[in-house]
Amino acid sequence: MKSPIFLFSLPRSGSTLLQRVLMSHSKIASVAEPWIMLPFSYAYKSNGALTEYSHNVSFSAIEDFVDNLPNKENDYYEALGDFASTLYGKQCKNNELYFLDKTPRYYLIIPEILKAFPDAKFIFLFRNPIHVMSSMMQTWSNGTFRKMYTCERDLNLGPKALSEGYELLGDKALAIQYEQFVSNPSMYVEKICQYLDIEFDVQMLESFSNQDTKGRMGDPTGALDYRSVSTESLDKWKLTFATKYRKKIALNYLKNIEDSVLVAQGYNKTELIDEIENITAKQSKFLSDRIDVLYSVLVRYFKLNIFFRKATKKWTRGRYLS
Repeated sequence: MKSPIFLFSLPRSGSTLLQRVLMSHSKIASVAEPWIMLPFSYAYKSNGALTEYSHNVSFSAIEDFVDNLPNKENDYYEALGDFASTLYGKQCKNNELYFLDKTPRYYLIIPEILKAFPDAKFIFLFRNPIHVMSSMMQTWSNGTFRKMYTCERDLNLGPKALSEGYELLGDKALAIQYEQFVSNPSMYVEKICQYLDIEFDVQMLESFSNQDTKGRMGDPTGALDYRSVSTESLDKWKLTFATKYRKKIALNYLKNIEDSVLVAQGYNKTELIDEIENITAKQSKFLSDRIDVLYSVLVRYFKLNIFFRKATKKWTRGRYLS
């Protein structure tokens, strides 16, 4: 393996589609969503984890350990890169040149990944945040706001973290928009191949539906529904927000995203707002949507999700987490 490729995006941004297209190339290996860099990056973060062994104490111990290394945190991230590279390399069973790690929540640790892999390849896949919200609602919340507490960090922190990561990486990274990719897949896949210094093969766009990501993570719907790269998904979001109350929610969310965040991703906030305002809305689901929004807020505020899931409910019983 020459190096890993990191595909940075929000969840529900089309990253599974792009992953399957890229892994159709003979020189790129990939599997589902590794997530391997997240726990080891957070081991060296003071916040962000609740554990049975006390994360706060663990962080202090690791911080002391790292502080006594000859090159301090540089040694830690170099070792972390070597560790992950070993595992990535073992996934390249046919001596592929690259291993593609597509883990959407890596937007949380882009600076750490850069420290561990300064010579890796970095691809950013941006998507209109309102389209992302719609896809999350349809995929994970049955088209409602009821379970959107699971996506709060993705929607509110994710766009800014992605834009800051892209600006941090600068010329090291390649960025494309999902909307442009599905509209002209051949051009953008060829652009990615040029960035990776590998030969473009048009078969990538014809055989990607046969790729098996060998894991439970990733797109649970599109992988089955789409046999070709299509623009069919571009207008589905309008159905999600086709009520006055939902339009209001979408507009408030979008207005709270900083202009600079959207500009970095190639979007114009005024144009996105106009798209929402131009939706023909009807007055329906007003009461149920309000109840679902309140439910989601309460779950998020009181961390009730810990007690709702069988595994975490049983695990947390009688334990003090820190």
